[in-house]
Amino acid sequence: MNSVLAFEKEIVEKSRYLDLIRKECQDYQSEIMPVLKQPENFQDQEEDLVMAVQEKIKFIRKLTDNGPAVPTPLKLSEKQEIVEIPTVVQSKEVDRKTKLLHAMPSYLWGSIFLRSNYVEKFRRRTAQRNELNRKRLNEAHQLYLKAKHKRIAYEAGRHKKLILTHSVHVIEEIPISSELIPLTKEHHDWLMELSKCPLQEVIATKFKLDIRCSDIKILTDGAWLNDIIINFYMNLLAERSEKRSGQVPSVYAMSTFFAPRLLQSGFDGVKSWTSRVDLFSKDIILVPVHHNGVHWCLVIINLPAKTMLYYNTIQRGRGDPKLMRALVDYLQMESLDKRGLSLDTSDFRIEDAQNVPQQGNTDDCGVFVCMFAEYLTRDAPITFCQKDMKYFRTKMVLELTSGQLWK
Repeated sequence: MNSVLAFEKEIVEKSRYLDLIRKECQDYQSEIMPVLKQPENFQDQEEDLVMAVQEKIKFIRKLTDNGPAVPTPLKLSEKQEIVEIPTVVQSKEVDRKTKLLHAMPSYLWGSIFLRSNYVEKFRRRTAQRNELNRKRLNEAHQLYLKAKHKRIAYEAGRHKKLILTHSVHVIEEIPISSELIPLTKEHHDWLMELSKCPLQEVIATKFKLDIRCSDIKILTDGAWLNDIIINFYMNLLAERSEKRSGQVPSVYAMSTFFAPRLLQSGFDGVKSWTSRVDLFSKDIILVPVHHNGVHWCLVIINLPAKTMLYYNTIQRGRGDPKLMRALVDYLQMESLDKRGLSLDTSDFRIEDAQNVPQQGNTDDCGVFVCMFAEYLTRDAPITFCQKDMKYFRTKMVLELTSGQLWK
């Protein structure tokens, strides 16, 4: 039984081997070359194979101008396995395979397809390719799963924000420090009402600025703050200093468009911006900076303390020396223009603010800037950090829509 199975296996392997050679021959078929047929038995397969090879050689020779094609001599370093052809003898005992091999041109004896290990090498290469493909497919599947889970988490977060409930603990989920004002049920109910407003609906109008529901969505979604939110909040800080005169430092807030205009046009470009205010009667001047249009920073000029500090929430980020020099020149020229007095800035401390809380993402820089300004304009020490940003966003929504600060 074992011998029968071994014989059948040998027949199958030989059939596959001949199929490989047949495919090579079919690549060169033309009008003068016969198409291989599917013979009924194994011996006819061998005869047809030899005929196809012979016709292939004839076809190649006709395409050359210099006579019969001469095979390239084999190099010894290649160690090709040459099929040895036994000497032909006039005997009926000569097997059919030997006759067929003698019928083939001699330079085909060294063909790689006639080597005894060709099939094994072919299988090995195929297995390697299959293994590589499986590995790449697995990597792609892992990336797909990662993207899928990320998308599911994102959609779940969106769903939680859009589908609000009447439970107060939605507000209580926001962690706050002990020094911060807790959010109440009334705050939560107001946020519920805001969530139902159309995006273009105006919620608050003040300082010639409109706060729309789309601006509120920026804050509640944890997105990048725009110029309207920054400017509105800075004006609330300046208004607070007027209402609480003598209790907190007097404040003047520059627009977010002041710094780029100053750098572009110099003093003449912003000369008229303070025509109705005595800048030097203020204690603190706030200059919000949209650094390169990708990151919010803040310059705080404290005239009594003679300091000009640059607040940046990215540790690897550096200050803006060009802007700081421009601000020094601006103060000097503003003093000459409005008061007719020269301003000595030689003893000013002009540097980057030290020990500044750092942001843990790419979207909260604007909230940090507003909080730096809010704390420092009431002489409060900076005690907040990244974990408080969610609370501050909610607090800013309530302050902007009511038109007044909590403190």
